[in-house]
Amino acid sequence: MRLLAPSCLAVAALCAPASAGFVSAAVIDDFSGSAGLGFSRSAFSGASLSDGSGFMASGGGFQYLIDSPGFDASAYNGFSLKVNGSLGTGGLFLSVIGADFAFVALDVDFGSSISNGYAWITFAQIDAAVGNDPGTIAGSLSSGFGFAGVGIYTTGDAAISIDDFEFRSSAVPAPGAMALIGLAGLAASRRRR
Repeated sequence: MRLLAPSCLAVAALCAPASAGFVSAAVIDDFSGSAGLGFSRSAFSGASLSDGSGFMASGGGFQYLIDSPGFDASAYNGFSLKVNGSLGTGGLFLSVIGADFAFVALDVDFGSSISNGYAWITFAQIDAAVGNDPGTIAGSLSSGFGFAGVGIYTTGDAAISIDDFEFRSSAVPAPGAMALIGLAGLAASRRRR
């Protein structure tokens, strides 16, 4: 019986279904229907849905609200969003509100974190951006307070389409990074032959 190389195990863990006990993301909105996780979506000022993605331009955005007590995202470290288009001289911002206002973080620059078509920001980075004590959001989540509201919006001349808005436990790896992990597994298995 052959054992898988460690890099193959990493690929298997990354691709394992949630039912296998590995959960890396919880989808807030995939823009193909209603928002998920108990959130309701509303669009404002130049935001719309089109062909399974959201479109935001010139101050448009999406707001997500949930009934109390709020979504428990304590298993996750931050937010991820797939982004396509141009921010131009504008920006992409995020606002979050905890259940019972346990935390509030408004106007956090989400666009500065765009890399390989994804924006990724941690709860710790959100705390730092708004001057919260370190660990405010994570501590609130671990105490049982969830997210009651989330908002994403553009400013200036930004015109972008978005998809896969998620709570995540880590950044979405670049497509090339996933291919390299797979290649490393193949190389390791060939070395053993």
